[in-house]
Amino acid sequence: MGDERDRTEPDPSVSGWKRLMRLLRPRGTRSEVLTGLLCLALGFALAVQVGQSTGDQLSSLRQDELVRLLDEVTQRADQLDAQVADLEGIRDDLRSEDGRDQAARDLARQRAEQEGILSGRLPAHGPGVQVHVADGDRPLEAQVLFNLLEELRNAGAEAIEVNGVRLVTTSYFVDSGGGVVLDGAAVASPYEWTAIGNAETIDRALEIPGGALPRIREAGGEATTTVSAQVSVEAVRIPGEPEHAEPTQEK
Repeated sequence: MGDERDRTEPDPSVSGWKRLMRLLRPRGTRSEVLTGLLCLALGFALAVQVGQSTGDQLSSLRQDELVRLLDEVTQRADQLDAQVADLEGIRDDLRSEDGRDQAARDLARQRAEQEGILSGRLPAHGPGVQVHVADGDRPLEAQVLFNLLEELRNAGAEAIEVNGVRLVTTSYFVDSGGGVVLDGAAVASPYEWTAIGNAETIDRALEIPGGALPRIREAGGEATTTVSAQVSVEAVRIPGEPEHAEPTQEK
């Protein structure tokens, strides 16, 4: 009887906390331990590989390539230093009363120049394209020329003229008596366009299949584009006074 009681009753010398710790103690199998060790080894290998990747890339470069890379880094650092110096100078100017006044005048002049170019009041120069368009067996219609104008605008042209006429937001083409009228004045073939903007972007946009220039050629007309690093738009337009629109007063 005594032996049977010893097998069924808990040992009073072992406390409840010790029995609980025994139950919670992890019992990992050999495969689990081996998996853990493999994961640790793999993580260590990846960390070493990442740390060595940059060094391996540099060690594989030739001496002249390393010199060129160093020059590029040095030039970039010099550029950043110059930008920092410029920004610090602007900051110091803005902190002074005279600097704030000068900054306001510079900003007003810059805005006036930008608005003058976009509105057609000022001549402009910059990178762009020259587009030669001419009638074929039949005269080109006004809509074809207007489509070309719209594609130039959509491609980012900032200043445009054709046959010495500055084109603005209110410009229009209409058919009249077998010819074309531009903003109330007759224009005739060939149509020599000049547009200032990103020359490569404008050139690609105009040559998109189904675009303005392909459609002119399909109609029997001529259409060629010349990309240039510097073109000039000399024609100007004095904008008229608005008849209905009035500026909104700021609150």
